[in-house]
Amino acid sequence: MFALFLTALLVVTAVAVAGVLADSGLRWWSAFGALRRELKGETVQLLPALRPAISLEKHSAFGRCGAIGTVDVKVSRAA
Repeated sequence: MFALFLTALLVVTAVAVAGVLADSGLRWWSAFGALRRELKGETVQLLPALRPAISLEKHSAFGRCGAIGTVDVKVSRAA
């Protein structure tokens, strides 16, 4: 019975590792694809509008205040 549990745990761990590696690989593929297009002189697609960030001046990120500010820095792409 313990061997069955150990085998099931190994399978679940392998599936989780495969998912993480696949996600990481796709992120690298996308980042290097954008870099190749940028080096060729093509225009690189911008990210869609992201939700506004919490202003760090007045409260912590875990507080429940109603004021939400935006960050002045624009993100053009993510890896």
